[in-house]
Amino acid sequence: MSNDLKSGDAINTLPELLAHALAMETEAAERYGELADQMETHRKAAVAAIFRRLEKAEQEHLDDLTERCSKFDLPHYAPWDYHWSHSESPEAIDITKVHYHLSVRGAVLLALEHERKATAFYAGVAQAAADAEVRTLALHFADEERQHIGWLEACLAGCGPTDDTALDDPDPPLSQE
Repeated sequence: MSNDLKSGDAINTLPELLAHALAMETEAAERYGELADQMETHRKAAVAAIFRRLEKAEQEHLDDLTERCSKFDLPHYAPWDYHWSHSESPEAIDITKVHYHLSVRGAVLLALEHERKATAFYAGVAQAAADAEVRTLALHFADEERQHIGWLEACLAGCGPTDDTALDDPDPPLSQE
């Protein structure tokens, strides 16, 4: 998996890394919350629970990170100036990949994909950084994301046959043609 760091870009200072981490954790916590809300609306309690747990974990990271950031003057980035290779942070699930038919296994796989992207991003930052403190903190952030990966892999291993498919839709959409 690529490290999702823009080619040729490096994050060389703690304030730069913290600004990126703050944006990534904020976006991830908000997105997981939105997805949990969406799944609850569609009465997909098991899928919502996965996203809600991830929202809580990301919010905990965000709380710790916010405290750490208070000691620094962080640079401001326009959304397109972040050093990740896509328009959204590596950890934010593409909202278009989520639908009300999403199965438990599908939700876990989707979250796993983005937690791995976040891990790879931080590992790429560590690899490209010249500053030892930046490398150390980026590796710490990668380890935090690996904890989510471990939990998601355990969820995936615990998925049964009924977790692989979405329930039949009792009220499917009608064609307007």
